[in-house]
Amino acid sequence: MAKRILKDLERFKRIVRGEIRKNLKELIESGEIVGQKGGNIIKVPLKSVRIPQFRYDPRQAGGLGTGEGEIGDPVHAEPSNDGPPGQGPGPHFREVEIELRELAEILGEELELPKIQPKGQKQVVHGDDEYLDISTVGPQTLLMKRRAYQKGLLRQLLMAPGPSLPGDTIVVTPIKEDFRYLYGQPSLSPEASCVMIFMRDASGSMSGEKTEIIRQENWWIDLWLRTNYKHVDRVYILHDYEAQEVKEDDFYNLSTGGGTRISSAYELCDRVIDRRYHPEHWNIYAFHFSDGENWIGDTENACVPLLEEKLLPKTNLFCYGQVTLGRRSPGLHLVKLKERLDERENFVTSIISSREEILQSIKEFLGKGR
Repeated sequence: MAKRILKDLERFKRIVRGEIRKNLKELIESGEIVGQKGGNIIKVPLKSVRIPQFRYDPRQAGGLGTGEGEIGDPVHAEPSNDGPPGQGPGPHFREVEIELRELAEILGEELELPKIQPKGQKQVVHGDDEYLDISTVGPQTLLMKRRAYQKGLLRQLLMAPGPSLPGDTIVVTPIKEDFRYLYGQPSLSPEASCVMIFMRDASGSMSGEKTEIIRQENWWIDLWLRTNYKHVDRVYILHDYEAQEVKEDDFYNLSTGGGTRISSAYELCDRVIDRRYHPEHWNIYAFHFSDGENWIGDTENACVPLLEEKLLPKTNLFCYGQVTLGRRSPGLHLVKLKERLDERENFVTSIISSREEILQSIKEFLGKGR
């Protein structure tokens, strides 16, 4: 029976994965799972999946005429106070639970994303699972009880005044000097770490639907990267004419009425990297989103030099997403960036004019496997 249940469970998981893969684009566009917090399990709404449930034998169920009352009694319908009946079919959705790791695998398979090859490895201290030595101090969970008894017995026999008589009972009471503990030498092992630096234009023209598109795209980017690295940090930079580091909630909720100077975000990004995330130990991913309406001359005179000389040499990947609504034409900022930096392998640009283009933008950003 247990084998049959496990077989049915695996079959159900395959069905769920297939439905998620088939509806992935719609799932991303709707944003229904973005923002779920806590744990490694997430709830995904699916239209056509039926949740397993018990089915009872209809032969054991009640049938016509088996309720209360006598044969020949009239049937009275209970009055309803729920108002007039509705018209048209309603939507039916089932929420299924899936591990974030599995969801990331589906995203990678659907977009054919290459496996990321981390650069640089930070040395992390790990406890040794093999206890090759013995110590006089340690936690009670690692106490060697048999050895403590043996040492206590030997000590008491040596301290006894004379030979014990047949039938005498020896009570062994180990003391602190008898205790020995298993000991494992902590060791340094390399572990790849990554930091994601999200930058967003917070000027008045970047609010509403544009911000929601950025929120959804960043969630899926975050999902993919955190399944490729054991340790992940996140930095959020908001800018108009000046830039500031903010918390995640403020990153998506704050907006200003000032002008736009994109180089201020790039300057702050560079300072954050220099102070906290040395490229020798960290895999650095930077994502900047704007509508491309930049201060006159700032792109050529400041943004391009900052990218060429400072940010691109330090980052695994620098992605610029131009978020527009209803138009695909590149702004002047994007045109200038592509003219100067399009040949750089770790520089990627994308135009996102609607939610329908989020999936393609993710593929453009992460498709190089850097």
